[in-house]
Amino acid sequence: MCSAEQPAARRLLLDDTVPLAAVVEASQTLQSHTEYIIRVQRGVSSENSWQVIRRYSDFDMLNSSLQVSGISLSFPPKKLIGNMDREFIAERQRGLQAYLDFITHNPLLSSSEAVKKFLDPNSYSCNYTEVALQQVSMFFRSDPRWEVLEPLKDIGWRLRKQYFLIRSREQPKDRHLLSWVDLGPDKFLSDKDLQAAMKLLTSMTHPCVCPLVFSSTSSSAALVVRPFSERGTLRDLIYKVKGSEVYLKKYCNPRKSQGLELLHIQTYGRHILEGLRFLHQQGIPYGHLQSSNVLLEKTTPVTSDLLTCRLLDVENSLLGLPAFYRPLVTQHRRVNTTECVDVLSFGLVLHEMTYGPPPRPPPVDQYPPSPHPAIGSSLKVKGGVCLQTPSRLKEALSSSKDLLERRLQEEQRQPPPPASSNGVGGRGALLSSIQGFSKVHLKKTETVDHIRPLL
Repeated sequence: MCSAEQPAARRLLLDDTVPLAAVVEASQTLQSHTEYIIRVQRGVSSENSWQVIRRYSDFDMLNSSLQVSGISLSFPPKKLIGNMDREFIAERQRGLQAYLDFITHNPLLSSSEAVKKFLDPNSYSCNYTEVALQQVSMFFRSDPRWEVLEPLKDIGWRLRKQYFLIRSREQPKDRHLLSWVDLGPDKFLSDKDLQAAMKLLTSMTHPCVCPLVFSSTSSSAALVVRPFSERGTLRDLIYKVKGSEVYLKKYCNPRKSQGLELLHIQTYGRHILEGLRFLHQQGIPYGHLQSSNVLLEKTTPVTSDLLTCRLLDVENSLLGLPAFYRPLVTQHRRVNTTECVDVLSFGLVLHEMTYGPPPRPPPVDQYPPSPHPAIGSSLKVKGGVCLQTPSRLKEALSSSKDLLERRLQEEQRQPPPPASSNGVGGRGALLSSIQGFSKVHLKKTETVDHIRPLL
């Protein structure tokens, strides 16, 4: 009997990839300042909404925290005299609404901790960095083989995932990357099967898959150690940035992004496909392919400028973590299996390798001509190395994969948000549901942060 199981009700986790839409409903003037009443909605359901009240100074602090992105954000300026005038307040409200529309429709800005806490303070009240430090400290006390070199704060978009640069006391010259992350809402394996699957991944070897050096899981979180590469990721190469920098600075407004040469696209594309084929052969669902999840390492001979690509975070689906491209995937009903998700994701990575920046969101009237017409016919796939997976675990992985795809298909059957007159779909959906709204009957979202120590 398969031991894959649905998460218990008490383990309800928040899907951080579900987009938030925000509308400034009204303003209220007090003795010395003005407050703006914002209605926030998660996803397409108007039932999943709440109110937050923010002052202009709160918006200003948010805007300051987002300046690291390098994006020129249109933000209403300060005004010292006449800032309590009714017409000025109405004009400022319109400016703040335009500001919220922009940041909630930017996939990187909207996923930042600052934006999440601004719009949903109840669900994101936890100090994730502090919690991760506590858990990692417990790990090092129990396993003295490792020592921390430095925390790598905000190098990735996942706010519940923290990174640390570490090294082994036995081999101090070799550096490793430690990550600590909460288990996600798509975790369908039992705790026992999850531990077995992570042990399997730790023993897995393939030239196009980044190995796990160590892993530990509890009922609420996971800790993973893998090799660290100075070369960074494929996206770092395309954007010409350092992998250790803050992700908002690296990826929001790349000024030097450039497509790769044909030989590099052919080589790296082939490595990615070999890694995907190997994972599919082992029955391990992936679904997290993006250029920042492709690690680059030196190859032989070292004089060559070609690098080796290795897939990162192959454990994400087993840990129940939603993928970065999930909001895009839910809009396409034909992309309803993990294999289809990987195919779509590979196309997006191929676009980045060819043109530099990622493709624009649909609808797109015209695509630029490809600088390398031979790309489509030049990718060839080699066979992977087979891995012996216990039959019981293979059945659990298969059932988990089915449950992942079932949840995806259920989300895809939900009606899409209606488009507003200005073309902003999320805000249009929120505005269409604003009639009849009552502050008194507002329903709060109930979420649980899993911050218990690792066992």
